[in-house]
Amino acid sequence: MLKDRIVRVRLNKSYQKQRPLSYVGKCTNFNNYWVVIDGRSCMVTRSQPNGVQLDAKSTIHVVPRNNIESIRVLPDDFDIKNIQISTEGQQLVFVVKNGQPCFIGEIGEG
Repeated sequence: MLKDRIVRVRLNKSYQKQRPLSYVGKCTNFNNYWVVIDGRSCMVTRSQPNGVQLDAKSTIHVVPRNNIESIRVLPDDFDIKNIQISTEGQQLVFVVKNGQPCFIGEIGEG
């Protein structure tokens, strides 16, 4: 179901002050225990002007399923190399062409 789809995987926070972390990219494999994503990590932080620290290059990430808060399937034409980040009120979002923006985190969480 998720294999070969573009997804945003948001991880659980273990403690209140932990920075929200997400991965966005192509799901190359998954099973009951983990999800493999060829993509970029995205962390909400106050040290960046746009509020988000985004990896420069795509890499392979293996994410345990019990650490996943949510998975959002993005359109197949979502451009991982040129991700645009915007704000909607207090929320930081990925801009999705012809679709609903994808939630990353809230301003000030990082």
